[in-house]
Amino acid sequence: MASNSDSIYNVLTYVKRHPDRVVFKPREYANVVTIGIPDQVKVANPEIYFPSDRLSVNLMTDSFVGEYGDLLNHFYELTKQSKPDYHNVWITTSHLNQQALYLLDLSFE
Repeated sequence: MASNSDSIYNVLTYVKRHPDRVVFKPREYANVVTIGIPDQVKVANPEIYFPSDRLSVNLMTDSFVGEYGDLLNHFYELTKQSKPDYHNVWITTSHLNQQALYLLDLSFE
């Protein structure tokens, strides 16, 4: 995955604008937000960004975090983190075929 992906930005923006159209998994870890997005949602190059039934894990670049910090902060506020900030963002993605969902997992460290 290209860490500066417009596709990932667009998916994050979709989730922020339409939280009623996605599934938020209950928080198991303090620094993670896990989201299921219906696979009918249009995503550019899903075969690259949401591989079928396998995980793709990527450390987002500093430039991605810097450019989209406000958007990432929105998701950070959904965590149970007690620290006031984060330095790294890991994004794990997958296409869960049986559930007809795109998995999007954000880990803030």
